[in-house]
Amino acid sequence: METLLYIGKVNLYWILLFACYQLMLRNHTFFKWNRYYLLGSLFLAFLLPLLIYPENAPELPAVYQINAAAFTVGANLESAAPIMTTTQVIWSVYALGLIIAAFRFFKHVIQLRKFLKAGEIIELDDCTVVLIDSNNTGSFSFLKWIVINRNDYEHHFDAILRHEMVHTQQMHSLDILLIEFLKALFWFNPILILYKRSMQEIHEFLADAQAPNRDNYAQFLVAYALKAPITSLTNHFFKPSQIKNRIRMIYKNRTSKWMLSTYVIALTVIGSSALFVAGCERTEEYESEIAAINKQKAKESSPINGKVFTVVEEQPEFPGGNEEMFKFLGKNIRYPTKAVNANVQGKVFLQFIVTEEGDVRDIEVLKGIGSGCDEEAARVLALFPKWQPGQQNGKPVNVKFTLPVNFQLEESDEKTSSSHKEAAKSMATVVHYGIAPLYVLDGKEMKDGDFLKTFPSEKIESMDVLKGAKAEEAYGDKGKNGVIKITTK
Repeated sequence: METLLYIGKVNLYWILLFACYQLMLRNHTFFKWNRYYLLGSLFLAFLLPLLIYPENAPELPAVYQINAAAFTVGANLESAAPIMTTTQVIWSVYALGLIIAAFRFFKHVIQLRKFLKAGEIIELDDCTVVLIDSNNTGSFSFLKWIVINRNDYEHHFDAILRHEMVHTQQMHSLDILLIEFLKALFWFNPILILYKRSMQEIHEFLADAQAPNRDNYAQFLVAYALKAPITSLTNHFFKPSQIKNRIRMIYKNRTSKWMLSTYVIALTVIGSSALFVAGCERTEEYESEIAAINKQKAKESSPINGKVFTVVEEQPEFPGGNEEMFKFLGKNIRYPTKAVNANVQGKVFLQFIVTEEGDVRDIEVLKGIGSGCDEEAARVLALFPKWQPGQQNGKPVNVKFTLPVNFQLEESDEKTSSSHKEAAKSMATVVHYGIAPLYVLDGKEMKDGDFLKTFPSEKIESMDVLKGAKAEEAYGDKGKNGVIKITTK
């Protein structure tokens, strides 16, 4: 599945890169730069999905707004295992398409070899000319060979030879071969057809630019009305679909060198997009890595030695106190999409043991609400750093600890417009607090969170977090940075 996702990203980046070319670069007369851009785009798309968001870069703000659709609970019926999984079906379809595309590619290669072998060979210093008797095929070049039909040899030999030699000297056929290879490999993506058309167009612009007299050459192009079949792997001298653009580019004023900056702008847009995508994906990758680490830790951890206490003289403490623990939870917890879609809310009660070394072990969900909330709460608890262990008789001991985590969806404002109501009946938000929120202890607003440093953790029954409009609605401007409501036992 990872490979399929990577292939999908490569194809999406090809679309983005080609869109930048069409919108920003296509009409420039920097033909060489355009050729390099298209070639570079084909390779760059393979690298951009591998871009990693820097660890020291600021986190992208995570705000999720998802429509809460109706959720129906039904009985799960056992079903037989499918003959093929979805991934296997996708790979099977891809393999079939690849076989067909590869067959077409080699068919064109064989057809091309017949042309090269059937004609009369004339060796020149820089190329090899192949004369063919048939006039049903237009003149073209491929690698070092220039194929000219009998009519062109007798009437337009010099002009066509000069033109096609530019193709052979600049190795334009390699560009077409690369795109044809990618077309066979990624047969499902039509954007590569557009890449090929644009590349062939640039090749003709480059060759036309070498004409000694543009007026005579333009008249020659108009007068040249050959309409012959076209071999897909070659550079044809004449293609009816390109004649208008070729003449337009012959007479077009050269683009100012200042416009070279558009290439930098295009690359900046692409790089920023890739960095943004990498930043959005970092959270999912991070969670997967953490899950793997926690699984490994569970395997390597030894059994807890000694008695496990439930009441001790000195309770275990999160580094920095309860305030830091709440900040840690607020920063790392993500509201599961499944729970948001199902409109699942409520408290997850977790129990864990803080060992005499300060490690958090044996995380257990005492009471959950399902839909991924239980797993998410347990995942974040597994990320806890070492605690200051609890003490009994002046010695560190193992202590069983209970912590409730509240998952709450923020309802949309009833007074908003009907369009907004339809767009978002309810939403789940995750906000990383940059400044301290308002603390409310048993309905009493506290000056700040310093009281948590000395407040006994065992007296906390639950903790609710209000964010956004709901917090401001309940507590006015004081709640604009969020509200943490603490209820004691």
